[in-house]
Amino acid sequence: MTTIEVIREWMRLTNQQFVPQRKPCTEFNDLFFGYFPEEFLATSYYVIVPHMPVPAHKFLVQHGLTDLFNRDLAGLTLNDTYYLIPTHENDLQIHFHELVRVAQWHHWGFEGFIARYLEELKNFGYDNMPLERMAHDLGGYYTAGDALVNVPRIIEALK
Repeated sequence: MTTIEVIREWMRLTNQQFVPQRKPCTEFNDLFFGYFPEEFLATSYYVIVPHMPVPAHKFLVQHGLTDLFNRDLAGLTLNDTYYLIPTHENDLQIHFHELVRVAQWHHWGFEGFIARYLEELKNFGYDNMPLERMAHDLGGYYTAGDALVNVPRIIEALK
C-alpha cells in the first residue's frame, strides 16, 4: 500500500470508530456566524477524546511523520471530523482552527489535501506550512473580532 492508501484506511477506521461520539458543529452556528455557513457546520463534526488518535508508530517512522505526531496536539482533523483532547473542549480558537482544516479537506479532497500537507510538511516544517499559516491567519480574524470572512469561500478561491 502507498502512504496515501495507508493514511486513507487509518482515517476511515478512526472516523468509523468514533461515529457514536461525534457531535455536530451546528452548536457553533451563533458563535461562528459569518465565518462558517450553517450548511458547512451541519456536515462538520468533532469528538472529544482522552488521547489523540495517531497512526502506528512504525508507520510514522517509515514515512518520516514522527515529528508531526510527537508534539502536544490539541486537535487533529480527519476530513469532516476533528478530534480534541478534553482540556481544549471549550477553546473556541481551536474549534475555529480545526474547522478551517475541515474546509481545507473539503476544498482539496482527500488525496489533494494529504499530498499538499505532506509536501508542505517536508518543505517548510509544521510551524511554517502554508496550510498551517492559513488556519492561523483566518483564526486571527475571529480572535480579533475583525470583519467577518466566509472561511470556506476564501479557501475555495485558492488554487
